[in-house]
Amino acid sequence: MRIWIEVPLLVAGVAWAWWVRRRMQQSQLQWLIRGAGDSTAKARTLTVSSQLAAVVLAVILLAVALWAEQAHRLFWVRIPLALLVISVYVPFATQLAPVRVRLGKLRRSPQQRMVELGARPPIAEAIARSGRPFAFVGSLIFLAAITVIAWHHVR
Repeated sequence: MRIWIEVPLLVAGVAWAWWVRRRMQQSQLQWLIRGAGDSTAKARTLTVSSQLAAVVLAVILLAVALWAEQAHRLFWVRIPLALLVISVYVPFATQLAPVRVRLGKLRRSPQQRMVELGARPPIAEAIARSGRPFAFVGSLIFLAAITVIAWHHVR
């Protein structure tokens, strides 16, 4: 059982998620702001529905990856599907994560970024509040995806 393989995968995955999140955050936040218009209820609904759809898709991809490995020994299906979840879903889910440490202007909260992009403060707050739980779920799915990648060595 070579569980040590998960540590370098965890470090590489965190670095990748951070880099991709920085690249896709502006476009995703602009999409949420445009879709919300001037309604906080619409902002919440759009955020929750898009995040729920992404969670369901990520879980389905990981389930297919595990099924491919367990039922048919198709490691070449398991690894790319788990990498796809790490490379696309995890940065998407963690975009609305609250900022724990502020270093001046280096770390701005999602609300501040949305206000800079033209959202009214109540809309930015509604989007950020409804997206916070999905940041935690994204972290859990990230750990699950790393375990799926290393599944052959873990079991």
